[in-house]
Amino acid sequence: MASGAADSALETVDEAPSGENAGWERLERASRAAADALAEWRKRATEAEQEVQRLRTELEQLTSLGPLPSDEAGDELRRLRAENAVLTSRAAEARQRIIGLLARLTVLENRP
Repeated sequence: MASGAADSALETVDEAPSGENAGWERLERASRAAADALAEWRKRATEAEQEVQRLRTELEQLTSLGPLPSDEAGDELRRLRAENAVLTSRAAEARQRIIGLLARLTVLENRP
């Protein structure tokens, strides 16, 4: 008979009013959403920490070179870097033209 009382108590819990079930479901959805948001924030925080570490390492490397002797040297360095970028681009363009010319030459050589 004791088990009959326990069964009826379980049935009462299972047959809780729909408003109470809806409340639990809302709470469950909210807790899942909060857990998902927490996981996303943790991921973003980890990525940010990695970026900070990368930037610190780069900054340490730059400062280990020592300060530039003057503003003119900094300007010269920027000018040389820009010139290097232009020359690298021109070299890449020339490389593409050479590849095209070699392809055309191959076609012409294979003509009867």
